[in-house]
Amino acid sequence: MKILGIPIYHVHNVCEHLLSDLQQSIETIQQEKVDWDRQRSKVSVYTKEGDHKFQLKQDPMEGVKGWQDLKPIIKEHVMKFYDELHPIDKGFQQGPDTSLREELNDYWYNYAWYTYFDETDSYSWHAHGQYYLIATYYVRADEEHAPIQFKSPVSDMYTAWALGTKNVNLEETIQPKTGDLMIWPSWLEHQIPALDTKILNMSKAEDVNKYKHKRISITNGYVKPHAQFLYNAKGNYEQK
Repeated sequence: MKILGIPIYHVHNVCEHLLSDLQQSIETIQQEKVDWDRQRSKVSVYTKEGDHKFQLKQDPMEGVKGWQDLKPIIKEHVMKFYDELHPIDKGFQQGPDTSLREELNDYWYNYAWYTYFDETDSYSWHAHGQYYLIATYYVRADEEHAPIQFKSPVSDMYTAWALGTKNVNLEETIQPKTGDLMIWPSWLEHQIPALDTKILNMSKAEDVNKYKHKRISITNGYVKPHAQFLYNAKGNYEQK
């Protein structure tokens, strides 16, 4: 499928047999964070003190049951999307491109973390330019949960150029479902929109329509191919 003319990979009902273990184990981990600062507890990349686990060489997915089974399935979909994005002309570019594809298929270094959102949480517009592809798996995404929105890369440029134009409608909203997997180029801006701030400001806490269950997603950032070879050269990971 394409969003705003940009190829996006979106499939449904992926690894449904793992959902129960994923949900329950993440809920258990979050119960141990009840006294944490909310901004740190809702994204698994942070420690209680606010340090970034990647910099500490800690795994943000530690303790998530079912993750090791889900991970290679996501990788299969990532390689399928990669092949769709970069088809090989076998009569012209068989050698180098085939070798690169085989290398990435054998092992593609990636970082993973989960988010655990309630009705007050949001992510403003951002991209993950340090990676090559982003894959997000929805462990729990109900109708009541916030959607994901994508912004065209020309949106800000057009807004700055068009006199008097504040909104150019170059955004696309997708409402994912539990078990969905979405993959997109890392440079594509996206956000998780917040509840209407007017509602939050004018209502008592108990009046806000709270989620029955938290919104849970797992994100994988696959490194750029040239960075992959730097990891190989430095021996910073073990194959397989």
